[in-house]
Amino acid sequence: MNTLSFRPSIVAVADSDSYLKLACTTLSALGPEWDRRVVLVRTPIAPTAEQIAAATAGTCFEAEDIPVVPRAALNYDSLEEHIIFAAATGPVVSELFTKLLRSKANAPRPAALISALPGVAYPATAKGWAYRRSADAFIVHSHAEAREFSHLAELETGHCPDILVSKLPFLKTAGFPQPVSAPIDTVVFASQAKVPVQRAEREEILLALEKVARLNPAVRVLVKLRARAGEPQTHAEAHPFDTLWDDLVAAGKVGSGHVEFVTGAMDRVLVPGSALLTVSSTAALEAVDRGLPVLVLTDFGLNDEMLNSVFRGSGLLGTLDDAAALHFSFPNRAWLRENYFHRRGPEFVSALSHYAQRAQNQTLTTSDEQLAMVRDVAFRQRVRTSLPRPALEALLRIRRWWRRERGART
Repeated sequence: MNTLSFRPSIVAVADSDSYLKLACTTLSALGPEWDRRVVLVRTPIAPTAEQIAAATAGTCFEAEDIPVVPRAALNYDSLEEHIIFAAATGPVVSELFTKLLRSKANAPRPAALISALPGVAYPATAKGWAYRRSADAFIVHSHAEAREFSHLAELETGHCPDILVSKLPFLKTAGFPQPVSAPIDTVVFASQAKVPVQRAEREEILLALEKVARLNPAVRVLVKLRARAGEPQTHAEAHPFDTLWDDLVAAGKVGSGHVEFVTGAMDRVLVPGSALLTVSSTAALEAVDRGLPVLVLTDFGLNDEMLNSVFRGSGLLGTLDDAAALHFSFPNRAWLRENYFHRRGPEFVSALSHYAQRAQNQTLTTSDEQLAMVRDVAFRQRVRTSLPRPALEALLRIRRWWRRERGART
């Protein structure tokens, strides 16, 4: 409940599909006592209309047109709210915070600067932290994440943002979710752009999904895509699953109608009777939140590189053979409490209200340590947020080739 003498306001700046979902769900969870607004910054990875519809589904922004603005238009004149929530990829966050901090270096700032990462941010990475540590506050979504990022902060000197513990806003269960008792009639594989990396590994998953369909003819098998091949998304996908499937069909290795590929909101496929299969997707948490059985694959490793070490000890781990046998499970309570399913208290909203009050009272200032962090923003960050996707990918290929050549000479 808002006890402030004024109406607090917050604006979220997003740049891709996953960050737009973070922005919309976070602000929607604050409640109508806040003035809330979301803008999309124009970048090469801006979401499509279908991705925007999926990201806003079920939030207070579902029926709204999300405005798209150029990066040059992002300043305190266009972002007039008490809190600016940079729900965007690292280079965009760094560029935005640099611009805003420098513009009020010797004057009170009219807004607090806050950032976060979408979905599972465990383990904490130095790269993700470095882009965002000039903020006033950084949002995490579990107790495990809070410890990880606190440890990163302790390794550095100078400015450190406050670490605010929230809860992933698309998780609706107040306490521990309860498993839903229903026979499995649909297996949903939540695909990811980053993992697994190798083409052969991704083909292995598709072959296993066809096996699930063949061994369980009454079960529908879906591949839930974040984007179809060629569409923009937060992370570039070297081997899109839908393209690989077409290749396997053309080679006669799978039957074309055995597996379906769908896009859109995850809510449409996470329904009673569904079971969620993934390497490490945040969709596993959405499935657990709905009481659905889950299987996190370990065939390609259980480690930080596969982004699935957070599921260690959850009781959800298994293999592609387990998927074929429909051996899905539900997590234990100890893991739930530590990882994303703690009770949502008033502390997070109270912290945001505190920042809004400071902005209202004009008591927010930029420290010398914050200015030191943003003194020299790397040119490559500006390149990443400006170039069209084909040109950016060409530059990245050249850089990888140069590094390999340099390593070979060494």
